[in-house]
Amino acid sequence: MEQYLVLDIGGTFVKYAVMTADAQFVMQGKVPVDHSSEEAMYAALEAVREAVAGYEYEGVAISMPGRIDTAAGIAHTGGAFRWLHDYPAAERYGAVFGKPATVANDGKCAAYAESWKGALADAESGAAIVLGTGVGGGIVLNGKVWMGYTGGAGELSGLLVDFNAMGLPFPQSMSALWANRISAAAISKAYAARKGLESADGIMLFDAYEAGDEDAKAVLDEFAFQAATGIMSLQATLDLQRYAIGGGISARQETTELIRKAFDGLYDPLAAFMPYGKPEIVMCRFGNEANLIGALAFHLEQQK
Repeated sequence: MEQYLVLDIGGTFVKYAVMTADAQFVMQGKVPVDHSSEEAMYAALEAVREAVAGYEYEGVAISMPGRIDTAAGIAHTGGAFRWLHDYPAAERYGAVFGKPATVANDGKCAAYAESWKGALADAESGAAIVLGTGVGGGIVLNGKVWMGYTGGAGELSGLLVDFNAMGLPFPQSMSALWANRISAAAISKAYAARKGLESADGIMLFDAYEAGDEDAKAVLDEFAFQAATGIMSLQATLDLQRYAIGGGISARQETTELIRKAFDGLYDPLAAFMPYGKPEIVMCRFGNEANLIGALAFHLEQQK
């Protein structure tokens, strides 16, 4: 069976895997990446090339942050990779490995994975919501991941949840964005502030929640409310069948359960008057491997 090299370029690591065409992992690993320069990116890619030197692969499928013209293989932006602008990523990165390459946005790759073999596989329409440093995602319409006119569809970090805050000077204006309400980074920061800590993470927050910590409960209740109201805004626009919640903290069942309960509390009392249907809210299937699986799905689609 044919094999492919798949990369998930993140702000801290480049995850890599050699995979078969039916998404079976032959091997996988990760190398650190410094996002400050093009040279640092190439150093990470060279480390991957050396790590997979003993494997055969037909092409390279890449998931990365930013607004991507997938047809042309151009990364117009690159998230944390601020130096990356209108960059021929597919051509340049493919040349490192001597194989044809495709590039796609990481949130859309998560949606590809869930639509191909995961929680959205039997859904005509849906969305993957990926809770990480920001809020990534992708939208599935008529069984296809929707790229958008400029390749920016599904950039859920930028969903406005406070119109008034947008009139404030930067960085206060950032409080208007969904990412600063429900991302794993945002809720960890909120918990640290309540506890007077310099920092906290999702593991600490959920462990405290399970132990009955009232501050953890307050943070997660507010998180669930903000997530539910954002989904209601998306639903009013898209009327989707299903939302799949992903990202590291989605591994805790409480994450999806809290969001679903909060959504029920907002929707159910008004169900008779709602102009849009009630969607399902479920866990993503693939967790931290979604971007790899989705990048492969996109690559295979492009080869048809």
